[in-house]
Amino acid sequence: MIIKLNLARNCLKYLIKLYNITEIYIPYYSCKVLWHACQSENCKIKFYHINEKFLPVDKLPENSYILYINYFGLFGSNCQKLEKIYPNLIVDNTQAFYSKHYGHSSFNSLRKFFKVQNGAYLHTNLSLEKPFETDEFLYTPVTMQNNYEKFVQNEIILDKQEIKYIYPKVEKEISMLNFEQDKTNRIKNYLQYEKKYKKHNLINISLAKEVVPYCYPLCTNEENIISELKQSKTPYLSLWGAIPKDFYEYKFLNNTVALPLT
Repeated sequence: MIIKLNLARNCLKYLIKLYNITEIYIPYYSCKVLWHACQSENCKIKFYHINEKFLPVDKLPENSYILYINYFGLFGSNCQKLEKIYPNLIVDNTQAFYSKHYGHSSFNSLRKFFKVQNGAYLHTNLSLEKPFETDEFLYTPVTMQNNYEKFVQNEIILDKQEIKYIYPKVEKEISMLNFEQDKTNRIKNYLQYEKKYKKHNLINISLAKEVVPYCYPLCTNEENIISELKQSKTPYLSLWGAIPKDFYEYKFLNNTVALPLT
């Protein structure tokens, strides 16, 4: 079953309501929007660490609700492994629009991949009986790299949006997109970045067959690389801020930047 909602964060809220989730495991390396979504539904958060393979460092309680992020759109294989262990796995595919559905439930984000008002597809087996309104809130969608100030303003506004169904105009816009061309462009640009930065990158990832990435993640201690990016005016996004030095993720993820592929 696919439920078409307005925002990915609201997909998580929807799941918490639907399955009466009172406690959920979330990776430390994640967007605070997810934390806020859980807190708004009075769902207790337990954090877990990930290792260099982007898998949980420690074994988690088998029957707990566990949120796993398909980081950068590159870890569908991890989702496959984890769904065999954890029956209540929830996969956050906001960075993996083209990924298959894995786990108990999963959700993606149209807005993160395409320049549209809103939209997120929630894959799950049940639905709430309560009907929701259609989201008809209008604003000017922008990407972070093109207009950061406007992007932040939009995020503040969107964070206040309740669970609603997708804006019909968005579905029409999505139906007109050339997905195959988008996939080709993303893979091509990823491989170009990989060729240039692989030997400098502390994140060791190979692009698997049929995987379509969201970005090229770059973590490096070489200041000249970041300086080069700034001087060349290559757009890049900072992902989720600095990581405390005593965290496992610090040595391979601290101050990671995402190089956009479109």
